[in-house]
Amino acid sequence: MEFLAIVCGIIGALLTFNLLFSLLYLLSKTAGNGFYRWVVHDLEFLMILSFPFFGLTQYVASSVYERFNWFVARILLVVYAILLLIVAIIFFMLFSHFAESM
Repeated sequence: MEFLAIVCGIIGALLTFNLLFSLLYLLSKTAGNGFYRWVVHDLEFLMILSFPFFGLTQYVASSVYERFNWFVARILLVVYAILLLIVAIIFFMLFSHFAESM
């Protein structure tokens, strides 16, 4: 049970980081890209290390901004952020359930 509590807590925290990064992308595409480049400094090993924190949102936001115009892309990013929020809440609820059952 301890292992499941730790895993759910870590996944919830990573989803929270991705949620905050998606909100940055909602403000501006260039701000999101600039922050991601600043974090990874275009080094491959930093991209691999920061993937759990920012990689999912970076992939989704870059593909959405390339495929759609800015209005539709931002609407899709709002839907993505809401989805991340719901999933993060579920994982934090699982974390509290597993932590209480120990």
